[in-house]
Amino acid sequence: MKYLVFLGVGGTLFYMAFRNTEFEKLMSDLRKARYEYVIASMIMGYLAFVSRGIRWKYLIEPMGFKTNTWHSIHAISLGYFTNALIPRAGELARCTSLNQMDKVPVNRLFGTVIVERIIDLIMMASLALLSLYLDYEKIVAFFDKTMTADTGADDDSGLWWKLTVASVIFGALLVFYFFRGKFREHPVYGKIKDFWLGIKEGLQSFRRIEHKVPFILHTLFIWTMYFLMSYIVVFALPSTSGIDPASGLFVVIVGALGIIAPSPGGIGTFHYFAMVGMGIVGIAKDDALSFATLVHTGQTVMTLLAGFIAMWMMYRIRRKRKAQNLTELSTDG
Repeated sequence: MKYLVFLGVGGTLFYMAFRNTEFEKLMSDLRKARYEYVIASMIMGYLAFVSRGIRWKYLIEPMGFKTNTWHSIHAISLGYFTNALIPRAGELARCTSLNQMDKVPVNRLFGTVIVERIIDLIMMASLALLSLYLDYEKIVAFFDKTMTADTGADDDSGLWWKLTVASVIFGALLVFYFFRGKFREHPVYGKIKDFWLGIKEGLQSFRRIEHKVPFILHTLFIWTMYFLMSYIVVFALPSTSGIDPASGLFVVIVGALGIIAPSPGGIGTFHYFAMVGMGIVGIAKDDALSFATLVHTGQTVMTLLAGFIAMWMMYRIRRKRKAQNLTELSTDG
């Protein structure tokens, strides 16, 4: 049901973005586009994957586990590949795949993923503040276009909903407090406790990182690639090639909101948000959709290719290890 809701969100915004589009012009723009810039964007996107994989190793090492660099990179690729199909499933996919390749416990890997998400949030907020400083009027205009200021509702349904949720949570906490002894005896409690301890260790790994400077440099490199892989595509079309870096940063931030939104691979949400952002910087709707289509298609193709390669490598690793285990068993026998 959740996946269908996500698909519905993306489908609705996809329709809103393309409903009045001149498809002949869109196809003409795609035929005439300078694809060397799209290919450069794809390379930059994959370089961000590589850098993320290396940076992930720095978070895993303090927990006492050694991972192969390419295994980590392939796990990252599988995560993005899965997110392109099922929103929010990529974190689980990348943790389980690295567990299968290098035997790192999944709960500890989840802790490191949470650390990465916190860092990503900080970087995203920093870029948004920079964009707000450079283009305050554009940010305000974007939210004026995409958010509804007043729903017209004057009832207290929202307040009652919040009170209901708070009452349920409070009641659950009371039940747990009075029957905590019984809960602790249940096997599920032990599993939850072990899982939480693993996540906690993963979160604490950041403080024990030995390569702090490379970690920071990789973080800066990743987000530089995120900016460039979208901005460089403006030069693929004559109608968008005049966009300056400050306006480009605004468009990148707006497009990132479309990727974060719950839709498979950002389909529809990215196109709609990028179209609105481009419109605010003075680009016509059809030209904005041509730009959004080039960026999204290029990154989607790169993600699918990286994901298929990662799945093939993972299959080879598992087959090789299975053969080794059979050889060892036959030797012992």
